[in-house]
Amino acid sequence: MTGRAGMTGMAAGLDRLGRWCVRHRRAVIVLWIAAMLSTAALGFARGGTFVQQSSLPGTETQRAIDSLREDFPALTGPTATVVFRGTRHGSPADWRVALAIGEAIDRISRLDRVAYAENPYVAGMGGLRSDDAVVVRVSFKGTMGDLSPADLDILDRAVEPARKAGVEVDFGGIAAMLLNQPKGGPQEAAGIVMALVVLLLAFGSFLAAGIPIVVSLCGMAVAYSLIHFAASQVEVHPTAPMAAAMLGIGAGIDYALFIVTRYRQQLAAGDDVETAVGKAMAHSGHAVVFAGGTVVFAICGLFLAGIAFVGRIGLASALAVGVMVLAALTLLPAVLGVLGTRIDRWRLPRVRPDRSADRWMRWGRHVDRHAWPYAIGAALVLLAMSIPTLSLRFGVMADSTAAPGSDARQAYDVVAREFGPGHYSPFVIVAKVPGRPGKADRRRESSPPRPSDRPGAADRQGTADRHGGGRASAPKPEGLAGLGGLTGPPSPKPSWTDKPPPASANVLDAAGEPDPDALRVGQRLRQRVAEVPRVAFAAEPVVAGRTAIVRVIPATAPHETATTDLVHRLRAATARTPGAVVHVGGENPAIIDIADTVGARMPAVVVAVVGASLALLMIAFRAVVVPVKAALMNLLSIGASFGVVTAVFQWGWGVGLLGLDQPIPVMSFVPLFMFALVFGLSMDYEVFLLARIREEYLRSGDPHDSVARGIGATARLITSAALIMIFVFAGFVPQPDPTIKMMALGMAVAVAVDATLVRMVLVPALMSLLGHANWWWPGRGRGAGRGAPGERLPTVIARRAAGQEARDSSTAGAV
Repeated sequence: MTGRAGMTGMAAGLDRLGRWCVRHRRAVIVLWIAAMLSTAALGFARGGTFVQQSSLPGTETQRAIDSLREDFPALTGPTATVVFRGTRHGSPADWRVALAIGEAIDRISRLDRVAYAENPYVAGMGGLRSDDAVVVRVSFKGTMGDLSPADLDILDRAVEPARKAGVEVDFGGIAAMLLNQPKGGPQEAAGIVMALVVLLLAFGSFLAAGIPIVVSLCGMAVAYSLIHFAASQVEVHPTAPMAAAMLGIGAGIDYALFIVTRYRQQLAAGDDVETAVGKAMAHSGHAVVFAGGTVVFAICGLFLAGIAFVGRIGLASALAVGVMVLAALTLLPAVLGVLGTRIDRWRLPRVRPDRSADRWMRWGRHVDRHAWPYAIGAALVLLAMSIPTLSLRFGVMADSTAAPGSDARQAYDVVAREFGPGHYSPFVIVAKVPGRPGKADRRRESSPPRPSDRPGAADRQGTADRHGGGRASAPKPEGLAGLGGLTGPPSPKPSWTDKPPPASANVLDAAGEPDPDALRVGQRLRQRVAEVPRVAFAAEPVVAGRTAIVRVIPATAPHETATTDLVHRLRAATARTPGAVVHVGGENPAIIDIADTVGARMPAVVVAVVGASLALLMIAFRAVVVPVKAALMNLLSIGASFGVVTAVFQWGWGVGLLGLDQPIPVMSFVPLFMFALVFGLSMDYEVFLLARIREEYLRSGDPHDSVARGIGATARLITSAALIMIFVFAGFVPQPDPTIKMMALGMAVAVAVDATLVRMVLVPALMSLLGHANWWWPGRGRGAGRGAPGERLPTVIARRAAGQEARDSSTAGAV
């Protein structure tokens, strides 16, 4: 028998695709092997480095950077913090160790990629020094995209003299990020092993359980290689590959699970291998296409956030899901064709997964009989879990929130302990006065640079700052700055040089004489900023041309709420400075700008994702109530997951179990990413459940029995798929990056809540209460599914016997 009768549209096309892949299985498998090898070679040979975004168009921080380009172009480059900390084997207080540290700093300053390196052992060269630690900040040439791990390896080798002298060396800022690129570990492998256990219990066969794992790993190999290559063409955030791996592996296993389950059912019904694959593709494959498309569309909604790196994280995840759908529709049928009827070999003793349908059906009828208590109880639990979301605040993820023991965290801890927490990441206030280039500027442009000049070192006001005096006049830099870029920390800590450098000691590159108006504005700004609460120190202004810079040291750590509030107060205090345009920039202000942008765009993303999902569900099921109910249920699941993330990370409930030593704020784009992703995944389970319920409703016309039968037919599948997702996501929780921890925990909780409280309790209870109204559609009568208005059940059943309803079920994507 062909089994193609009644198939139309996409179902028929997927049936033909599945049969073709079975008949040409060797060619399909060879093509996939070639794709994996070629993309792996491309990623290995031309793969790029995952970096932070170097520009934030339209933000206050970007305007500050743009204001610096004329007179302080070196300030726009990336910076790194190098911390030499004493041990029992060597202390910076020892003159021999100090010589070794000085040699290491000198070697850093001579590296090709380094524009300027501070040196606290030389008067006026910046840096921080105490008996227990030495801190220098290194300014790099170019942008973050120009740096590679090889450059940072050279930097790492340059500090060997200090290590040999007995001190430890830690890197923070851009160096820590590039030296610690995303990588997997045994935790992720443990998640895949647990997924394999779930598949064993679902299928009862070792061979059948291994197929989804193999197919998803093949798809992930292709997706990851493409993402790695993309990092060489555009800036890709370090979170992107981990997020893509989490979603890709979980979704790939789930999609293969659905198709393999239907394939085994068709074999048990007596179909031959080719027919069984075709039917599995026509039914479960149809649902996979719809579910995968929904996830991809929802994640691509992240581009509405208006921040490029957030959209690229979504695009990387969408690419992974798209490749997984392709693998499920091509590679999987070919593998099934190779295995044929041997798929159930190596069975697990005493495991009978087919017996669970009756238990789940009885559960569905139980919920139907007690619909009101279950609906109210489940809703109250979800609302209670969502309560912490009311206190959710977007915060700053900095080195101060990195995992304990990491280089970046140790670098921050040393600076905070020795010099104060605010010194690790100062703010930069940039003021530009109007006017046209004067004589000094023209002379600067026409005069050649002096051979003795060193580019990139404008931190020559250091000694005046270090003694807290020198307010009478602003330093007069003669060249490019050494304040550290806005992506990294400058160096204003007082009291670690012996005496002010003589005027002749100024070795800055020529930058022209300061504009008198800029001098006056810089002094006024410093006086005003110094009076703002929570400002620990305001440095003397540095002026070049028409631009004045005032560095500000906050009194609190980068991730604290007080620091965020200080940025807003500084911007308010300097917004209306007479005679100048003023912007507040720096590492913390940049992340605060991201949070503000995300907060402003969040409603647009929510409306777009929810609206598009509603439209897709209405088209698929030709009903109004079911899609609206599905959207509301998904929002409850997302609210519950947000609540758990807030309680754990922001409130600190059990944060120590996740490898963190303190409560930390929630990074602004994490809730946005979770919303798009969880909403898409929730639609997966909604489609699989509702498609089967609708199929039963069309068959019987009974809104209560159809729910019980739909749950009985799909609950084991949905539960298995959810457990797989939970284990895969949980495998990423031990990752050292707190952002990955938040995303992994939040998505694991969301899937767990969605597959249990929502799909198995709240959805059947509400569908039971709504009855025929679930499937209402304008112009269609009740109780007749997709029958004509007013058409009664016997007529519908008669038409089903003629085959019409089978076609309806196929086009709806029944599992």
